[in-house]
Amino acid sequence: MDNEKVIREGMEESKENTFHPEELTPEQEAPALPAGDLSPEGGQTAGEGQPVTSAEEPVAVGEQAVPSEEPASVGGQAAAISAEPPAQEEPPVSVKEKKTFLRSCGSWTDIIPIAAMLSVILTLFGSLLSFILDGSVVPATEIGMRLLGDADSVEFLLQYFEFYGIWIAFVIVILLFKDNWPMWKAFLYNRHGNNLKAILAGILLGFGLNGTCILLSVIMGDIKLSYSGFAPVPFFAFLISVLIQSGAEEIIDRCYLYQKLRRRYRWPIIAVLVNSLIFMSLHMGNPGVTKLGLLQVFLIGVLFSLIVYYWDSLWTAIWAHAAWNFSQSIVFGLPNSGIVSKYSVFKLEAASARDGIFYNTGFGVEGSLGANVMIGAVIVMILIYALVTKRGERADHWEALEKRDAGKSHIWEAVVLTVIMVAVLAAGIMGSMWLDRHADEIQQIIEEQSGLQEQEGQEAAPAQEAAPAQEAAPGQEAAPSQEAAPAQEATPAQEAAPAQEAAPAQEATPGQETTPEQGGQSQDLQPQNT
Repeated sequence: MDNEKVIREGMEESKENTFHPEELTPEQEAPALPAGDLSPEGGQTAGEGQPVTSAEEPVAVGEQAVPSEEPASVGGQAAAISAEPPAQEEPPVSVKEKKTFLRSCGSWTDIIPIAAMLSVILTLFGSLLSFILDGSVVPATEIGMRLLGDADSVEFLLQYFEFYGIWIAFVIVILLFKDNWPMWKAFLYNRHGNNLKAILAGILLGFGLNGTCILLSVIMGDIKLSYSGFAPVPFFAFLISVLIQSGAEEIIDRCYLYQKLRRRYRWPIIAVLVNSLIFMSLHMGNPGVTKLGLLQVFLIGVLFSLIVYYWDSLWTAIWAHAAWNFSQSIVFGLPNSGIVSKYSVFKLEAASARDGIFYNTGFGVEGSLGANVMIGAVIVMILIYALVTKRGERADHWEALEKRDAGKSHIWEAVVLTVIMVAVLAAGIMGSMWLDRHADEIQQIIEEQSGLQEQEGQEAAPAQEAAPAQEAAPGQEAAPSQEAAPAQEATPAQEAAPAQEAAPAQEATPGQETTPEQGGQSQDLQPQNT
């Protein structure tokens, strides 16, 4: 009896402790426990997303356990909550990157007017370096005279060679300012753009475009060329000098200015068009410049900028520029931006030249309509190729800087270059004032030097005329040796006398006295005449 009583009490206690979820109100529902936690009743969850129940649910005697769907719904809701990870807040999208064309890695020193001014200052800085180094460090004139031997050819050669100062200035500016270091990637060797293939492509492009225009000009009868001769030393001397000049212009426009604009503006077309306009403006002072000539310079700038954008190949632009100038000026002897070379493999018959579709008498091939059409056609073909192949920018050298150093100022570069510009202008003003103050002294020195040169030339002329006479009669000291020969045959005794003075003595009779002018000779001749 006692055992039955104990069992009955236990069953009633178990019935009271049985979990009935349908009796819970919404305020009494508890959230699901995380997987692996123990419930207050001692039950353990089966895993993440499973309903939370106790290990065993006792059922009262005589009652049949009725399955309830309510716990399943509660457990499903708990599973959904536990299965989904907590939502992470997404970083706010930068409105500046989406809606503005300015890049965060650039600064006010990279905007169009400041960048253009800095590129001009860099050019002046390079010219100043060439002026300082000429004669003292780089004896360009002496080397040119030894190679060419012609003052006019050396003067024309130095017009190309003196651009070497821009190369030095560019290297200095890149090394001094860390923010410009990404420009090294566009300037130095790389496998995809600046390599041997790029050099060959540039030579073919420049020589092909210019050579085609010249060939068509010859066929149409606008120009006539004649072979002048090939001299290896001046040929390669001009090749190196033209490469220095063309490379300097490309470094300023397609590397320094182009990359500064790409660092500031998100739209590449700004860098392409602006640097081409600056490149055109630098050629406005060339002799014989025309509107078509300036248009062609602008199109050449666009073409080379597209090469840099799509292929990241500054080397192709440099060699294409050099091949164009070299073939036009040194190979075929035509005006290059209005300037004619003193040395060339072929010579232009200027009298027969006339304006045509592919030639302009004042500015050369660069001032012709046909050349503009050809360059424009090449630009269109590149754009169509990029559109069909979906080709974009080959390398953005400022992407990493934009992520790392957004909004960094580059003021020191502007400050240093501005100081250089002020120094150059001050030196030019002071130099012009000094020249005006000492103009008379300088003119006097120039006249004295020219007088000395004329005097030396006059002294050297008789010596050159007397040289053949000395070779004809080495034993005779008198200059008119040929006239003295008959007199010596007529009077052998007068061999020591000059021919012209001895002539009257020969006509005199043996008893005739000598004249006073022959006083020095009469004593010698009298014993012989007696």
